[in-house]
Amino acid sequence: EKEQAVALHTSELPVLQVLVIGFHHHKGSTVEYNYPPLNPSSPDQSLTSSLPSQWKPLPHIALPDGCHNYQQGHVIFTLLSPSSDTQVYGISCYRQIESKELLSPSIDVTRSTIQKAVCVISRWPTCSVIESKLRLATHAYFNSKDFNDINILVQLYDDLNSTLTVDHAL
Repeated sequence: EKEQAVALHTSELPVLQVLVIGFHHHKGSTVEYNYPPLNPSSPDQSLTSSLPSQWKPLPHIALPDGCHNYQQGHVIFTLLSPSSDTQVYGISCYRQIESKELLSPSIDVTRSTIQKAVCVISRWPTCSVIESKLRLATHAYFNSKDFNDINILVQLYDDLNSTLTVDHAL
């Protein structure tokens, strides 16, 4: 079911998902947002539990242990595709921000800094092309100081899917 939901919403576009991974002091690294929705039929389901089984390690890969020791960084990785035995390619850019800088912090914010990663999952190994756009989008997402503003993330998904071509993957 989960695998079909991913396939239904991505067709043959190069970028499968844009996700936000956050660190919660009780839950660890969790998926806080994804586009397009992984499981639109169960919107109340935890986003982390909505991940296809092949992607369960994603939150811990995209927002690695020790990232709180750095202002920013990135991780490049592969996962198995939910729909076949092929690989998909991921890149995440992580950053941190002082919680007092947030415009509307959630009630879960109990620490002085917030760590998050913006992550892109692609069918093609185009990490250098994706990384440049992902870094800009991550910078803009953090500079908005409002993690509820997801327009930047939707725009990133749309922009990558409209500009990436198979030539980028070669």
